[in-house]
Amino acid sequence: MSRVGSAGESPAWSVGGRTLADLQPGEKAFVRGIESSASLKRRLSAMGVISGAEISLNRTAPMGDPRVYTLLGYNLSLRNEDARKIILKAEE
Repeated sequence: MSRVGSAGESPAWSVGGRTLADLQPGEKAFVRGIESSASLKRRLSAMGVISGAEISLNRTAPMGDPRVYTLLGYNLSLRNEDARKIILKAEE
């Protein structure tokens, strides 16, 4: 599975799925997993981005990056580059 793509394009491993970067303001979703390096997985997990966690998009910076998400009762600011590595559960 390739992780290389054009600028702004979702990585090949998330085709057919949604990433955190796809959320619209006010929309909620649940985390399925993180497709990234071990160090980023550790850092995001320590901040509560774990499988099953509910997360919503609150605000977006004027230029679109970073974006502010809410999970576990606190606000988390993430760059779109990192948000694209967080895979969301498919809606059922």
